[in-house]
Amino acid sequence: MKKLKGWLLKSWFFYLTVFVTGGVILVIEILGTRILAPFYGSTIFVWSSLISVTLGFLALGYFFGGKLADKKPDINLLYWIILVAALFILIIPKIDKFILLKTDFLGIRWGPLFAAFFLFSIPLLLLGTVSPFALRVKTKTVGDVGKAAGNLYAISTLGSLAGGLLAGFYLVPNFPVNSIIIFLGLILISLFLLWQLLVFLK
Repeated sequence: MKKLKGWLLKSWFFYLTVFVTGGVILVIEILGTRILAPFYGSTIFVWSSLISVTLGFLALGYFFGGKLADKKPDINLLYWIILVAALFILIIPKIDKFILLKTDFLGIRWGPLFAAFFLFSIPLLLLGTVSPFALRVKTKTVGDVGKAAGNLYAISTLGSLAGGLLAGFYLVPNFPVNSIIIFLGLILISLFLLWQLLVFLK
């Protein structure tokens, strides 16, 4: 019974992880406009740059996450990836002004694209590995793939929905951007630490 309860707890925490990482991705994308706007304004180039960088590096994350999961389908590795993503997110407030100054000479057309690339590409790539990695870990047989994929991508998308609403209607209007970024990093670190605790207590 104790083993069953432990498995159920970790299973729910696993789905919570997918939900939270999906939310963090969209919050980062929304915050990107607030970070780039002081230099480049809220132009179509800023939005296009952020959307392009987000989708491009999520796609790379999906690709490499799938390959890595096939080679080593270890759920513990997934949480180490999340930890590294958190650390790169926490770096953003330390380097954003520097990156913006260094890309300013590119102008309002190309400056936002390169700034978004240098600031957000690595954490987005790492967070993009979560969904395919989670799918590989949760899929036990070929017959389970459709159900597992549907559940995981639905949960991740709902997380993004929640993150978008939370960022737009509460976080951004009430807190400084850097504080929100630090909050995101600490949430991901908390997921890593709580998972380690669950593993220890099993």
